[in-house]
Amino acid sequence: MTASSRPAHPRERRTAGDRRAQLVQIGLELLPTTPVQELTIDEVARRAGISRSLLFHYFANKREYYTAVTRAAADLLWEHLLPAPGTPPEEQVTGMLDRYVGWVETFRESHLAFVRGAAGGDPWVSEVYADTRRRLVEVALAALELPDDALRRQLVLAWFAFTEDLVGQWVHEPTTTRPELLDLLRDVLRGLVGDRPALLRAGR
Repeated sequence: MTASSRPAHPRERRTAGDRRAQLVQIGLELLPTTPVQELTIDEVARRAGISRSLLFHYFANKREYYTAVTRAAADLLWEHLLPAPGTPPEEQVTGMLDRYVGWVETFRESHLAFVRGAAGGDPWVSEVYADTRRRLVEVALAALELPDDALRRQLVLAWFAFTEDLVGQWVHEPTTTRPELLDLLRDVLRGLVGDRPALLRAGR
């Protein structure tokens, strides 16, 4: 083969891990407008510059691909909500709530599909959802300086369910200001777990 006959843009060689990561990243880029269950495999493959059949060389089936994208999105949510190192305890709850509202504003349809898929009993969504909830409960209990026991875990989980539902509705139809929404969510949490004045009245 002469120099002039070589392809102008030879296909980039990727390891299997790199290719899987690329395909998951494409799924994440589509999530702001497309719930994970509605991702089109053909579109993902097209954006990656590969055939549909080659995508299934890296993922056994659509469910495995959707699970990988869902878990990656859940990890991003987790990292997004975590307080930065050194954040004073009294600012952690308000900061986490504010970042969560922003997340739902950006990924509303995808996040609602994630929550509803878990509620509907879809096993691959439920597993990721339960793990995400567990980690967030641990962070919330630590931020509130509360004992990590079964009762308080149940109460914080119930508060998360309330928060998900209210924020999802608020993003669709804001009936209060953002600060008022955050105040309401803190009030409900305080009512459930007991008054921690310095931590839950921060930002008022």
